Amino acid sequence: MSFEEATDTKTSVESSPGCIQAALHILGDKWTPLLIGQLVESKRTFSDLEKHLTGISPRTLSARLEKLQTEGIIAKSQYSDHPQRFSYELTGKGRGLTDILASMAKWGETHKPADRA
Repeated sequence: MSFEEATDTKTSVESSPGCIQAALHILGDKWTPLLIGQLVESKRTFSDLEKHLTGISPRTLSARLEKLQTEGIIAKSQYSDHPQRFSYELTGKGRGLTDILASMAKWGETHKPADRA
């Protein structure tokens, strides 16, 4: 089923067809919501993100950062020339995801499996 086929019918929680699918395009993988969550409070470097996202591979982190930058969710800023070093922060568009992540966290806290409590 194509994206268009999956989004041509509006659900009761959407203002127009495809809104949920559009959000999932950004947030629909394991690492992206966790990565965005790390950027809510402050800028982070690649190594900061690697340290806080236990288990993410450098390749996956690079791919997620690139996708989020392309989507306008994060901004990349160079802070050192030699060697080149960058920091990442949420854009205004990215900050718009904060409430969604907070709601996900609240839901997760309420419905966390007993073995993860």
